[in-house]
Amino acid sequence: MPNFIIPIEIQHREIHAACILALEAIKKGWTVYIGQKQQIWPFIKYFPNSFFYLKSIVPGEIKNLEKIKSNGHAISTLDIEGLILSNGDFGVYKRYSNLSLVFADIVFFWGKKSHYYPVLSCFPDIKNKAVISGSPVVDAWNIAKKKFVKKHNDDRKKILISVNFARADKKLKKVRKEYEAFYSGINDTKSENNKNNENILDLEYELKEKSFEIFTDIIPKIAKKFIEHKIVVRPHPEENKDFWIKYLAEYENIEINNSETTSDQLLDCDIFIHFNSTMSIQSRFLNKTTIMYNTIKDEKLLKVISPITQNVSIICDHEDELYYVIKNYENKKLNYATDINDYIEMNYDKQDNGNSIKILDNISSFDFPNAQKKDKTDSIEAFLDFFIFHLKNFLIYLLALLSFILVFLKPKYRRFRGRYAIGKKKWPHLSKFQLLKVLKDVSLNKNSVNNLTIKKHYSGFFKINKINDR
Repeated sequence: MPNFIIPIEIQHREIHAACILALEAIKKGWTVYIGQKQQIWPFIKYFPNSFFYLKSIVPGEIKNLEKIKSNGHAISTLDIEGLILSNGDFGVYKRYSNLSLVFADIVFFWGKKSHYYPVLSCFPDIKNKAVISGSPVVDAWNIAKKKFVKKHNDDRKKILISVNFARADKKLKKVRKEYEAFYSGINDTKSENNKNNENILDLEYELKEKSFEIFTDIIPKIAKKFIEHKIVVRPHPEENKDFWIKYLAEYENIEINNSETTSDQLLDCDIFIHFNSTMSIQSRFLNKTTIMYNTIKDEKLLKVISPITQNVSIICDHEDELYYVIKNYENKKLNYATDINDYIEMNYDKQDNGNSIKILDNISSFDFPNAQKKDKTDSIEAFLDFFIFHLKNFLIYLLALLSFILVFLKPKYRRFRGRYAIGKKKWPHLSKFQLLKVLKDVSLNKNSVNNLTIKKHYSGFFKINKINDR
């Protein structure tokens, strides 16, 4: 009986899709482990032989990939950010490397044009282990669409604005940039994505700073011009939400809200406005008027914007044009550059959760040896490794803080200064009750949830299987 492990990085972005995968795997009689990456990594050698489903295999996580394989596990991956790669080869090399791909047994892709072909052009050998499956994230969007019940207590037209400008945060800019460069392999001279691409990363950060200025200017103007509309501003989880609350406090028709799911907020709105946001794909999938507002004219900065986010959006490069589209958003003559089906594979025309099922079917057909190791994640040895893992992380954090004073520590440790603060935003506390609620939200069959046993480990991850499989 296979064991399936789903490590997650950002809870709000990945948990619903992960729960769909979990439910489909449990239907096959599998045991599923699901949790935040840092909750799972200390126990790699204590899990029974398992198939890991990773949200990425970035160059900076080679050590973990090597540890997973050396302990008798198999690796599959579907990059959670696969659709919104940075423009050109740089985006591919930030997410993959020849070395990281060696460890993968199966590499899944969102779609041909958007994801597979760009990666194939950089890594031709990927063909032998590639599967164009579509993403469980799209399955989650589809279920949310089926289950959504529109709120009737507010009849105003609704504009949802995504603000995704964590890179523009001056307090964390340097440490975030160093951390990103480390995990994308930019600082590794042996990596395909070496220092020659540092200038592209610099441009990406400059792009976010410029776009942050643009949105802090335009949001108040939209609020004043469309006073009869309700405007919901959704900050990225890594952003400083308090900034937006204080900055926009005087506008009664503005609500700052990132506590609801992206699906619920998009389904409840009429118009979605963004800058280079991953939500643009989701917005188009849900048939919402999708606008990318961008007044930047600098050619160097424009070249690093994802072509996908532009192609699925109505581009407005002047505020008068933006106001026109908002007023006439129901006009059928408002055209998009491309069809959403060009970018995402959808395998649920004949069955729900088709993308997830295709992924699991491919994993099932993989020649994986029968599980031999028992689950030892509750052993004393596992607890000691757990303790040592977190002690090391704490010491690294202290060294990162000391790097303010001890200059010689900066090259190796400074990038870890903001890890704790950023990590908390990525993964708020998740209780067994909250996980069960998500499982019910993504389930189309109540019985599939009622027959589950869910055990929370002291580290924070969950073990899930059928009641009769305990």
